[in-house]
Amino acid sequence: MKQLQEKAALLVMTVVYLLCVVRYFPGRLQDSLIETGAHLLSAAPFAIGGTILIVSVLQRMGNGRMPWNRVLRIFLTMGITFEFFFGLYHYLAIHQPALTP
Repeated sequence: MKQLQEKAALLVMTVVYLLCVVRYFPGRLQDSLIETGAHLLSAAPFAIGGTILIVSVLQRMGNGRMPWNRVLRIFLTMGITFEFFFGLYHYLAIHQPALTP
């Protein structure tokens, strides 16, 4: 039963990460797919790098390799965190008042 709960939690985290990555333009499917792909290619390296750093530290502190589901869970947590800050930055950059002299 515990394995099923872990898989369900991993699936939910994956869906949340994918929802955070999607850049949706109403009525423009091609633009949505292009922007989502571009954003994924530009944001994923930050999550991958953070995951590599955290996993390497945890492996040195522990004794050996970590299971793949824990590594994936760390990646998804890092990705969701980065996506939150990217979304916040994007939202605040859009809603800034225009500077007029």
